[in-house]
Amino acid sequence: MLRTLRVCSVVALTLAVAACTADRTAATSSPAASPPPAAIAAPEPEPTPEPVVDAPKEAAVAPAEPTPEPEPAAVAPVTPSKVLILGDSLAATGFGALLEKKLDAHPHIECFRKAKSATGLARPDFYDWQAEAKKQIEARQPDLVVVIIGGNDGQDLQPKSGKGKRVAWKSDDWNAAYKGRVEDFLKDLGERKVLWLGLPKSELGSFETKLTTIRQVQSEAVATLGASGTYVETTPMLSDEQGELLEKATVGRHKNQTLREEDGIHFTMAGSEFLADKVYPEVLRVLEVEDVVPEPKPAKKKR
Repeated sequence: MLRTLRVCSVVALTLAVAACTADRTAATSSPAASPPPAAIAAPEPEPTPEPVVDAPKEAAVAPAEPTPEPEPAAVAPVTPSKVLILGDSLAATGFGALLEKKLDAHPHIECFRKAKSATGLARPDFYDWQAEAKKQIEARQPDLVVVIIGGNDGQDLQPKSGKGKRVAWKSDDWNAAYKGRVEDFLKDLGERKVLWLGLPKSELGSFETKLTTIRQVQSEAVATLGASGTYVETTPMLSDEQGELLEKATVGRHKNQTLREEDGIHFTMAGSEFLADKVYPEVLRVLEVEDVVPEPKPAKKKR
């Protein structure tokens, strides 16, 4: 048994030595294990450049538009006032034509004229002014009628038919009969304003005597119209400060212009313009229209 133990010990020792020898051989014959190479650091990726974002541009600001001024309130167009001139040779010639032209140049006035020389209210058998007045009123529908007539009326009053009793000039009945004719003529003008121009003073004494009577009767007849009738004396327009008739005057830019024709009754063109300039503001006053700078107007259609 002892021998067996010894054998076992020898075997164990032998095994131990063999194991040590094997370890040493392995350590000698194998190269020393080199440490694993250090890990090569991968290059750090370059930072991705951030996209350059332009600073937001300020929106272009349009220049401020000026605040529009409020439009003026629409003004209704002014309906022109219609004027009708009626009369004898004074209306038919220069004075009437120039007054019509002046009035018609006003932007708020439309003027018409009907005149006939050598006529009046004394001879309706020769020219019926009552019938003609009615026709003109219907055609023109004027707001104002301007009348200058009567220079031929210092005579017997004839009936319209040409037959019948006359009323003799200078008789007691003449004034009343003539006033009746003027009133009838005014009635035919209807309900509208009337501006009756007194006959200009004449340089002929005998003729002026007739005109004095005619003016008086006409003014009395116009007075019956009340507020719608206006009678204007033209003699003061043609007289100087002493009441004497002007022979010459400045007309427009022309000095020393002769005002009357050789007959002492009718007017030269300069005299016609002079009188038209005097009457014009009277027409505006009755119409209640202010004077303004004339504007171009289309030509009137003749009817």
